[in-house]
Amino acid sequence: MSFRRILLLAFSLLALAPAAAFAQLREGRYAIDGQNPDGSPYEGGFELREGPNGAWLARWLVGNAQIIGLGLIQSGMLAISFVVDGRPGVAIYGVEPDGSLRGTWTTGGGLGTEILKPQ
Repeated sequence: MSFRRILLLAFSLLALAPAAAFAQLREGRYAIDGQNPDGSPYEGGFELREGPNGAWLARWLVGNAQIIGLGLIQSGMLAISFVVDGRPGVAIYGVEPDGSLRGTWTTGGGLGTEILKPQ
C-alpha cells in the first residue's frame, strides 16, 4: 500500500473517530422513570421517531397526558422543545452507551429529570 493511501486511510479514520465516540440515538419506545421539579416521581412511556431533515419527533405519555415535541441531536445530546398545559418547555438528554437517554427538562417552574430506557 502506498504512503498516500495509508495517509488517506488515517485521515478518514480520524474524521470518523468523533462520531464513534457518541452512542447512537434509536427510534422506538422507551420507558420513563422521572422526577418532577417538586421531587415527586412519575413513570410513563416515550416514543421517538426520526422526522424530516434531521429532526426527531417525540411523544411522551404520562398519566392521561400526551405531550408532543420536536427535537434535534448534536454532539451526542438530544434537545426537544414541547408545550404542556400552554407552557413551552425544553428537554435535554445525553445518549448513554446502552441506548438510554438521561436528561433534564423544564417548563419554567424548576427542573425535572428523566431516564428513558429502550423497550
